[in-house]
Amino acid sequence: MLQKLVYLTIFFLIHVFAFTQQNANTDIPDTIGRVSRIDNYLQKQMKENNIPGLSLAVVREGKIIFQKGYGTANLELKTPVTPKSVFAIYSISKTFTAIAIMMLVEQGKVSLEEPISKYITDVPSSWNRITIRHLLTHTSGLGEICEYSPDPCQTSIDYTQEQVVKMVASLPQQFEPGEKWEYNNSGYFLLGMVIEKVSGRSYETFLKERIFSQLHMHRTRLENFREVISDRADGYTWIDGQYKNAVRVSPTLSFSLGGLISTVEDLAKYDSALYTEKLLKRSTLDQMFERIKLNNGQKAEYGLGFGLTPYQGHRRVGHSGGQNGFATTITRLIDKKITVIILSNADSKGYKTKNGFLISDIANEIASFYFN
Repeated sequence: MLQKLVYLTIFFLIHVFAFTQQNANTDIPDTIGRVSRIDNYLQKQMKENNIPGLSLAVVREGKIIFQKGYGTANLELKTPVTPKSVFAIYSISKTFTAIAIMMLVEQGKVSLEEPISKYITDVPSSWNRITIRHLLTHTSGLGEICEYSPDPCQTSIDYTQEQVVKMVASLPQQFEPGEKWEYNNSGYFLLGMVIEKVSGRSYETFLKERIFSQLHMHRTRLENFREVISDRADGYTWIDGQYKNAVRVSPTLSFSLGGLISTVEDLAKYDSALYTEKLLKRSTLDQMFERIKLNNGQKAEYGLGFGLTPYQGHRRVGHSGGQNGFATTITRLIDKKITVIILSNADSKGYKTKNGFLISDIANEIASFYFN
């Protein structure tokens, strides 16, 4: 009888452990209430907005309290999404590029006030007025590479860095540096080149050595379609009432402006590190999380590589990403110490809302479930 009781106890503990691991240390109130609310909300949003698959992590004070995969990572193979599914994160990559630049700033190898022409040669003379800070803050006035014709941000064509620089240089300057804030992909491509020039490492190698390895983000890397990457989700677009495979954007173009792939598990580790000094000094991070000031003294809701739009009166630090086949976001409500990370394989086209992108609105709504 005693032996049978021991076996039953072990059996029960094994299943409790498995349930706990599947729900990533979800606490009891979340298991009973919030998880059901999140499930119902996400299933409704996915159905209404034709999102085939989605991976979610909710992080409180640097620890995952809930994570789960929803829907399908590959429609042809019917592969389910899990928290280990690898997604293209697109412009969330810009936060890593900014962190890398600030690492070089802390080392005294880069100055935010230096002109980009110090690091990249054979550029227009007008670029002498554009500083590293302007590139980081989207205030450079450079032409937008994704508006170049034919649109390179929609193509799988490979480019050399020199070709991209020439394309950007051929576009007219939109405004004087620092005059206004206007989201710009071109500047972040150039920042990747600065990282390589100053560090003597490739962009990916620098990030791997200084960020990914340090934080044990083993599933995060630069996209590479020739390599076999386990658990990689495929991107889709909704056309004429059905899913189509999205056009793959060449990693030679997305590069440091949006070329990384990752998982919610890895990005949760990243979020946790941003509360510490594992990557940068606290004073440096505080500088990155401050609203920038334009030439006229007005402030924009953006810092050095991070969006700073508040949500329901709460301070928010994060970034969204979206292009062919994927829409992603990391929403960090830092005063609440609640972070919501969503990676989806739904095309971002048509998903703009009055507040930004649908995927960001969804993350904000889920974060609000944890405000009380």
